[in-house]
Amino acid sequence: MLRTIIICTALLFFSGSMHVLGRLTVEEKLLYLSFNEGEGLTVHNDVNHDAMCVSPSCDWIQGITGTALLFNGFTTRIIIPSGKAPKLNDAFTVDLYFAPASYPKSSCPIIYNHRGSHPFSIEIDVHGMVAFTIGNQRLISRNPLPLTAWNRITCCFDSQHQAHLAVNHQEDYVTEHLREPVKADSAEIWIGRTPARVACPYENKEIPIFCSLDGALDEMTISNGTALYDHVVRQKRVSHEPPPFEQRRLPSGPDKPLAFGSWYIPLKYYKQWDEQWRSETPDVVVGFGESLPYRVVFWKGISYAPCFVTEKGNWMSNEFIERKKVTNWGCCENMSDKHADFSSVRILENTPARTVVHWRNAPVGVNQKFPYEDPETGWGDWSEETYYFYPDGTGVRKMVVWSSRLDEWYEWCQSLQVLHPGQRPEDILDSTRIMSVANMDGQSQVFGWEYNSKPTQHLPSIPQANIQVTYMNSTWNPFLILDDRAGENERGHQGPEITRYAGKWSDYSGFPWRNHWPVTQDLVIGRYAVSADGPAHTYTATQYNAPYAVEEGKMTKLMLCGCTDQDAGQLLPLAKSWLRAPRLTVLSGPCQGGQYDQTQRAYTLCCDSDSTGDIRLLIDASADSPLQGICLIFTNWTKEEPTIRINGLPTSPGSVRIGHLSQYDGNRLLLWLNLHATTPQTITLH
Repeated sequence: MLRTIIICTALLFFSGSMHVLGRLTVEEKLLYLSFNEGEGLTVHNDVNHDAMCVSPSCDWIQGITGTALLFNGFTTRIIIPSGKAPKLNDAFTVDLYFAPASYPKSSCPIIYNHRGSHPFSIEIDVHGMVAFTIGNQRLISRNPLPLTAWNRITCCFDSQHQAHLAVNHQEDYVTEHLREPVKADSAEIWIGRTPARVACPYENKEIPIFCSLDGALDEMTISNGTALYDHVVRQKRVSHEPPPFEQRRLPSGPDKPLAFGSWYIPLKYYKQWDEQWRSETPDVVVGFGESLPYRVVFWKGISYAPCFVTEKGNWMSNEFIERKKVTNWGCCENMSDKHADFSSVRILENTPARTVVHWRNAPVGVNQKFPYEDPETGWGDWSEETYYFYPDGTGVRKMVVWSSRLDEWYEWCQSLQVLHPGQRPEDILDSTRIMSVANMDGQSQVFGWEYNSKPTQHLPSIPQANIQVTYMNSTWNPFLILDDRAGENERGHQGPEITRYAGKWSDYSGFPWRNHWPVTQDLVIGRYAVSADGPAHTYTATQYNAPYAVEEGKMTKLMLCGCTDQDAGQLLPLAKSWLRAPRLTVLSGPCQGGQYDQTQRAYTLCCDSDSTGDIRLLIDASADSPLQGICLIFTNWTKEEPTIRINGLPTSPGSVRIGHLSQYDGNRLLLWLNLHATTPQTITLH
């Protein structure tokens, strides 16, 4: 197909462009890369037919004429050896077309020619500005290159040793004078990648990174003299069809509704990013059926940290265990695990009654070092989170962290809104209505974002707040309910607490706006976003509560989470049903137990061996201890599938979900009853 494009467009190119290039004599035109090869890893200088290697990988797309070279954004580069490099006179011109898919995370050369008497570079920076540097002069365009569009960049150095820059045929730039001229430090010419690691602005200067172009390059010409430059600036801009880039959107599975359950689904982002991974392990997506149009996604691009995805496609994570910066490379957290080396996800249960997902991760630093690592055993901090999801769209988050220093600072819960390419925080957050919170006493309040204070992350909400809904421009918005038991929380205060962020954190957004996570593959500690060219995140609140349990080197924390179309105050009955669960009594039948397990949001019972007869249970529901759905787990179950009656009446279709588990220690029966009540209820299994 690409070869056909070349043949079909060749006549158009030569008839429309040769009058420009034809003005240049063979001696003037030194290099011309048409990028019309259309395949493979070799490009040719059409002036002298020299071949140059593209490494380690690239793609080809339709270009200005024929095809264009698509850099992968991570490693693609063209290196012109010294022997094949153009020999520049005192005056020369560089002309090319570039279409950025995103801006680099540090200044990245489109072409870097630090050789000869006039070393120069043409770069694009984190803002999308073009910079032409030669000698003591650096010219910087006033406006960023439009994304996903072809831009013509033309630079020249004239015989009076003056630099000139035109972007899309317009000269509009600022001039900086460098203290020292650019020195020749390489005999090669690099195209599309930094030859060495460079500092990354916005918080990450201490860890320099390699930087590569993310976009397509076409029609590159280098010539002696300034005739080509003069011709270009006299022309008007010609519009071109935009490059056929693959759409980039954080993946959450098929567009059609997912039935209730957890599903292994390979989630694809875009080709060049997907190709960087050394894994074929599928991701996990949890669906709740057509009536609850949101889902939970465990995706490797976020190191499998679970994210709630609303019906509008807006993402939010409730964070993960985070420790102090004891490895000297940023915070120790799942966010720093760029390749998901220390993170994995698996489905433990998947029945009509409930589904259980297990996520194991280590809060490493960006340098992949563990916090508080034991020098003798090599063990550092590890975390496991088990999610028990039910057909009502809610799930218990049970986090267990192992550490030798549980007395040191940690954080485990924070409202992190994750943004697609093209999204800004303002696109999903309404500054007048950020979130609502409530407590178990029935107090509730809606909060907006307070801009007129300095950046802070500890503005109070209401006393003992443990219920929160985050509004994300969706009908269904993420909620959380903290375990509210007495005891000291991680801030040293008593019981649950929800604090708010406020202030102006960025010059580019009223909210914190950072793009070192998700999907970033660079070893980046932290970085503020300056444009919506790629995925990013923001944050609006942090939550604290006392541990559910603390043992030697082990701590457990709990919360209930899901999505809702209500405000926080309206979730009080749900919170009571989990935190103040009604007592269950076995009235009759071959069954014992009935203890409530808050970590599972379920009552556990044990059946007598080889016994028969109906099982009758009493749930002592009340206004203070209501029922908002109920899960019953029967171990040692040997009977047929039961018939359920509530208060002597048969259940309605769909109100009962039955699951069977075959375990090493016997069979289990799981019952989910969509039962809402504030008065005692009798449940009979026949």
